[in-house]
Amino acid sequence: MKKLIFLFAISLSLTKILAADMVNEQIDITTIRNYIGDVQPLEHTKAQIRFGFLNLNMADESLNDTKSFAIGGHLHLGSKRWHGVKVSFESYAVKDLTLLYNSDDTNRDFFDSQGNGFITLSQAFIDGKFKNTTIKLGRQMINTPHLDSDDIRMMPNYFQAFVIKNSDFKNLELTVAKVDKMAGWENGLDSSKFIDIEKVAGSDKNSDGLYMLSAVYNGIEDFNFQAWYYYLRDLYDIIYLEIVKEFKVNQATFTLGLQYDRSNGIGSMLLGDIGSSTYGITLHTHYSGLQLLFAYNKDLGKTGAIGSFGGGPFFTSLEDQTIDAIGEKGDAWIIGCEYNFKNFKLSTIYGSFQAKNKEIYNVTETDFISEYEISNRFSVTLAYAMINDKNLNNGYNQLRFIMNYNFW
Repeated sequence: MKKLIFLFAISLSLTKILAADMVNEQIDITTIRNYIGDVQPLEHTKAQIRFGFLNLNMADESLNDTKSFAIGGHLHLGSKRWHGVKVSFESYAVKDLTLLYNSDDTNRDFFDSQGNGFITLSQAFIDGKFKNTTIKLGRQMINTPHLDSDDIRMMPNYFQAFVIKNSDFKNLELTVAKVDKMAGWENGLDSSKFIDIEKVAGSDKNSDGLYMLSAVYNGIEDFNFQAWYYYLRDLYDIIYLEIVKEFKVNQATFTLGLQYDRSNGIGSMLLGDIGSSTYGITLHTHYSGLQLLFAYNKDLGKTGAIGSFGGGPFFTSLEDQTIDAIGEKGDAWIIGCEYNFKNFKLSTIYGSFQAKNKEIYNVTETDFISEYEISNRFSVTLAYAMINDKNLNNGYNQLRFIMNYNFW
């Protein structure tokens, strides 16, 4: 609790010291994983149909290649606001179209724990807006550094939570939340079901959910600061800090980001004596339609970077690899470029992920990503990732194709 109060004290102090007369827009550092997994929580679409294809080609011939082909989508229904309150529901369905392949070769990332299609109530929440405060209770989308939708499969991640946001202080948004369950492909147990957040974290004992507190400040032009605190009783807690600064030189725009992520085992430490301390820096350069990017993360803790309930916050996260996959002290760096041809984006990125002892973990990844927004309703994403494990002299190639059509 002292840590929670400390984070709020920092944020409130910044508000008083740095408050500006104008309201500034938030600057976002978008990691590759955030970029390819971004989803707008139904601000733009209430019904969507989606086709997906996933192929995993293993370099080791003793291992089976896996693939999946599916159709799915969601239907969202919501009431009008009455005295600031509305109710919303969303149903999500996924149908397996992998009929031509042996069941042993099916990649289950698209499906439930049995490798089958499913229908689930993905969202069901009460949403209230009262002046500068919003309250949302129930099944919903959440996008924060360590809990996010990570929409790179058939169904994104969803959470059962109670979330309160307040913006009474100028240029400062405060959030407090309690998260109980998680559904989606990254809960690791069953995409179609809302699983206790403790089980998703790896514990078989209930610890009363995850508590979250944050402060996001954007009162200085071209500058943002955010602080997040996550608490899982008897498991671990996380502090995440991020600073982003944007500046221009002639016709080029530069965005510099710094991050710090710290986790510690707490209480009974049911997952062991966790201890991570991860630093990160990234620089994005925009000129006309071209973007160049570089990012670096290093963990100095005893157990390596902490994992997330989603794609995670780390600047070096790619289509497949993230620094927390190393599992101990290590570092990661990526370099890449993107070109935007109006409605078409083409990106290529190379990344290296190494443990301090390279014999334990030494993996590289090369990504080729294209996104084509044919219209405001119709979009296509094609991502090809080549993963090379230098220690085992093998790896795998992953092809992902997603096509979305939004009805309204």
